[in-house]
Amino acid sequence: MTGTASTEWRLIDEVDTNRDPAEHMDADLNLLDGVANGLAPALRLYTWTMPTLSLGRFQPGTDVDTAACDRLGVRVVRRPTGGAALLHGADLTYCVVMPLPDGREGAVQHVYERIAGALIVGLRAVGVDAAIARNDGPPGPVCFAGQQGADLRVGDRKVCGSAQVRQRGVVLQHGSILLRRLEIDESDVTIAACHRDELRNATVTLEELGASTDPHDVAAALVAGFEQSLGLAFAPATLAAQGNTNIIGISTSASVSL
Repeated sequence: MTGTASTEWRLIDEVDTNRDPAEHMDADLNLLDGVANGLAPALRLYTWTMPTLSLGRFQPGTDVDTAACDRLGVRVVRRPTGGAALLHGADLTYCVVMPLPDGREGAVQHVYERIAGALIVGLRAVGVDAAIARNDGPPGPVCFAGQQGADLRVGDRKVCGSAQVRQRGVVLQHGSILLRRLEIDESDVTIAACHRDELRNATVTLEELGASTDPHDVAAALVAGFEQSLGLAFAPATLAAQGNTNIIGISTSASVSL
């Protein structure tokens, strides 16, 4: 795939890194800035240390039940990508940042499908047989209530939601793989015509599929999936805060293991 192939991509393992939800979004955007300024493409893998509802870039804030979020201790953050509300805290999030491929290979669906192929290969290594989701119409205010072409499913149930943003000749795609369930879900913290039973029936977690829910295992499998599917080699890298916690610097000299 022209534009994804590189002698080396940066691998940023933040599975065990404690970041504020807003810092996670800043870190993803900082990767976009770095690639736009000539740094190598990157795959970042991370988890969320607190329940967080992320909203799509253009999603109205009125979709959020702020009283419920306050009561349940759920943080709210806005993603730089599109899509709908997604509750984090029991998922593994990936972020791919790379130069936008030329020509037809740069089409939105083509990039989605190539990244999905890498995720599918990775999930297969932990015993999950995923496929690219069907386009089942607009998902409404809750991400996992519907399926779009960027998502992954097992059978008819969604296991991974993804979204993109494109700026300055760079594509950033990030998404979340459901490892297990929290005691609450999006139906508890959004103003949406989405009931708990409907949401549970529309989704499936790795735990329910009998796969490992250890984010380190799943992260390692995804790295192998990207290497195998896209023919990549990874160089470990880190994100290090510099002064203002919203400014994320890149260091490619540190050793990071998955």
